Amino acid sequence: MVTPSAPTPSDVAAKLTPPEPQAIVVFGATGDLTRRKLLPALYHLYLEGLLPPRFAIVGYSRRELSDDDFRKLAHDACMEFGRCRMDRQEWDAFAAGLSYVQGDYMGAGALAPLRTKLEELDRERGTEGRRFYYAAVPPDTFDHVVTRLEEESMTGDARLVIEKPFGSDLESARELNAILSRGFDESQIFRIDHYLGKETVQNILVLRFANALFEPVWNRRYVDHVELTVAEDIGIEGRGRFYERTGAIRDMVQTHLFHVLTFLTMEPPVAFEPEDLRTEIVKVLRSMRPVRPEAVVLGQYEGYTEESDVDPASTVETFAALRVEIENWRWAGVPFFLRTGKRLPRRVAEAHVVFRDVPHEVFESIGAPEIPPNSLSLRIQPDEGISLSITVQRPGFGIELDVAALDLDFGQAFGGLELVEAYEHLLLEAMHGDQTMFVRQEAVERSWEVVEPLIDQQLSPSPYRPGSWGPAEADALIAPRRWMTT
Repeated sequence: MVTPSAPTPSDVAAKLTPPEPQAIVVFGATGDLTRRKLLPALYHLYLEGLLPPRFAIVGYSRRELSDDDFRKLAHDACMEFGRCRMDRQEWDAFAAGLSYVQGDYMGAGALAPLRTKLEELDRERGTEGRRFYYAAVPPDTFDHVVTRLEEESMTGDARLVIEKPFGSDLESARELNAILSRGFDESQIFRIDHYLGKETVQNILVLRFANALFEPVWNRRYVDHVELTVAEDIGIEGRGRFYERTGAIRDMVQTHLFHVLTFLTMEPPVAFEPEDLRTEIVKVLRSMRPVRPEAVVLGQYEGYTEESDVDPASTVETFAALRVEIENWRWAGVPFFLRTGKRLPRRVAEAHVVFRDVPHEVFESIGAPEIPPNSLSLRIQPDEGISLSITVQRPGFGIELDVAALDLDFGQAFGGLELVEAYEHLLLEAMHGDQTMFVRQEAVERSWEVVEPLIDQQLSPSPYRPGSWGPAEADALIAPRRWMTT
């Protein structure tokens, strides 16, 4: 076990400052995302002193609720899904900043009551006219939300956070951006991918660019291949309508997997500044070849077509494995194998950088068996950490080679400090106006260009047994190598 020196919580907090006073509006305030992620994240930021010193949180949704009803909804959400303590005095202080406006987005003037409420909160809560909008609503609602905000002159210097999917193909992604750009410029739009807020994903950059040990070997000369697996053991969980429109390529590959892959492969930015970092991300995506259909295996778990709201003749993929190529000086010739799916053996997200074999097997002359090459594994979820696999001599007489791991477990290291939830990271950065971990439109469009051949060809998936690692063809795709996540 590797045990790093641990900063104290006060050391960490001293490096953070709360954002400027502002009103936070959550569109879709009674939805699942708000209950499971946003409200618990906002409450924990409050406990850490990282909400604005003068804040208001306004829920907006079609359901008819009073302010007290919304406060109870928020309390129950934090109790069920939060990772934070529920102190009565602290909760009451936080809840005093919660209010609710009932309404829809369809007719002209629909947001007039919200504008009136926000102006009232400016006076009562001191939010100084700053607006932070979180669109926790379906993408087909964005047009109406932006239109209504424009009508009420509520865009200004406001910030708008939107959830994926950012379109369903290249054309729709451009159409979505045109809608958003009517009321907001690029600096005001925050396209959120919660994977970019995970501790281990952010640690990829630190591991690569703050350690002289790794960067010299992080290239085609020393790396044999890279594997990235994001697996879920559950099915579509009643989201048949959503999944029938998306599938694994749109839901996971073009978003989460590509975003993590860019962190693994990007060049060092000039500085850790938003545009420097996001420019390097775009460069990687521009170096990626459009994925050839023959380099892809699609699957559909047995029983998918029996799920509610799923077409009995559906050809939507619930599994995808693909080989990606990055044609630049650092990575030319190195294959990148990506895999994701539902109803797989376990919930896990891992990246593995597998290094080349040593150039000469010194110990072959004494009959030493073939040993797997060194690898660096990054566990993104659920047990976040980093593990370096090395070849060692097993204790005892003679020379017997074996494999051991130098392991860093984030849950046990740093004095047991609790990991920060991804939405807490990203909400705080967005309230500060920091675009570092948010996706630029140019990156969205290029990601769609890379997977466009798969969407255009409409490939048919192979069936696979729930609880397996997908169709057998996925093993053939990576052969003669083997998937490391099992």
